[in-house]
Amino acid sequence: MKVAVAASRLCVPKKDAIAISDKSHVSTPLLSIVTVVRNAEKVLPETIGSVRKQKFRNFEYVVLDGASTDGTLHLINQHKDCITTFLSEPDKGIYDAMNKAIDLAKGEWIYFLNAGDNLMDEDTLEKVFAHAHQEYDLLYGKVRTKNEPTGVNYEFGRELTLKNFYHTIPISHQGVFFRKSMFAQLGKYNLNYRILADQEWMVRFFKQPHYRALYLNQVIAEYETVGFSYTNRLKSLKETVRYGKEHFPLHITLLNYFYYPLMVIKVRLIALLKSTTLFKIYRRWRFSA
Repeated sequence: MKVAVAASRLCVPKKDAIAISDKSHVSTPLLSIVTVVRNAEKVLPETIGSVRKQKFRNFEYVVLDGASTDGTLHLINQHKDCITTFLSEPDKGIYDAMNKAIDLAKGEWIYFLNAGDNLMDEDTLEKVFAHAHQEYDLLYGKVRTKNEPTGVNYEFGRELTLKNFYHTIPISHQGVFFRKSMFAQLGKYNLNYRILADQEWMVRFFKQPHYRALYLNQVIAEYETVGFSYTNRLKSLKETVRYGKEHFPLHITLLNYFYYPLMVIKVRLIALLKSTTLFKIYRRWRFSA
């Protein structure tokens, strides 16, 4: 099934909603918020709710559904007063859907908040766009985990350079605002990377010294740690080695091949120990302020 809603709407209670069908009279939104979803009726309400309560209003809301078979479509229909553009059709995965959303988005900036994730506070976007940021191509901040399998949630995020990507995954897309024109210049997500296409794109960005990024020292969102990339950690490790071979210096690539079996052992140990008391104590110490 393919459904598209092209009217512009304010994300307000239905009785106050304003619908404009003549798009020639619709001002361009500053921000396009994108939610990609498939069969997520249990977690989608929190995601949409965090968008609805934002004090910042200069945005459109784009929802891409991958032909859900549960109650997701019914739920989306209940919030149609809040959704600017909606498309439901089969896709080739998360990043294929995100690429489609890039084509549909009309905002100067794009922000991906997928099903299960939520904006941190009602004034999050207001703080981010308190300034015009005309001189920057990318804005990024911190994220906070939720539903961590170890029981210990934590914040992460810091100011980055390309070197931060050499051996780690230092950023989460839920903490990033992309100037839309960057996708035209650098290309969209590479579907050859099924799990970490967002990281590979960030590497492409940070490889270019003339692009400018601004670190925002604030928590942008909470993200669902039992999501796609978390549950495919071993596969994601292989992808870090692959895009490292494509983008990083040779000595870094060789180091990553050496580190790979060690990281596999680490991931398997975490899976084995994550429910133990000692491991939870370690995690609380590790991620304490």
